[in-house]
Amino acid sequence: MRETFRNMMDRLGVGYELSPYETYPLTVYDPATGATCSAEIRMGMDPNECEAEIQLMVDIPAEGQPPMQQVIWFQCKPVVGADWDVVNARLKGDPIDREIYNWEEKCCNFFGAVARFMKLDQMPDIDALIEEEFHSRERFHDQYGGGGGKSPKIRPGQLLDMKKGRGF
Repeated sequence: MRETFRNMMDRLGVGYELSPYETYPLTVYDPATGATCSAEIRMGMDPNECEAEIQLMVDIPAEGQPPMQQVIWFQCKPVVGADWDVVNARLKGDPIDREIYNWEEKCCNFFGAVARFMKLDQMPDIDALIEEEFHSRERFHDQYGGGGGKSPKIRPGQLLDMKKGRGF
């Protein structure tokens, strides 16, 4: 996915380049469900490291559920020259790197989609956005980057038909 830092910040919904130690927080509360969604993009002391995280907190959790859940966390670093990319990621506590096809771009798209809802002061439907961004079937490959479903069966003997003199 390699992009400039400015383009990556635009994709995540920030709109400007963050400086070291700077944070871009977003928070929305839904009084009907008692849930708070918190999203944050932060730079460390090193200008070559950026982290993004979304957390979901519930006032009164269901039986056996934790009051806070980390929805997604990912880390971005420069990889080649001025181009940045996502290098580590976790979705609901499980590592997702290199499991899902195009996972770097999907992390940024998911975070940007959640940020758009939050900027409108709306609680995002996290599960629907995860399904849409991470589990969608894309043309010519599946979510793991595999090939399409149709694969021709080519038999070299029929293709070349060397016995009858009709080769290439």
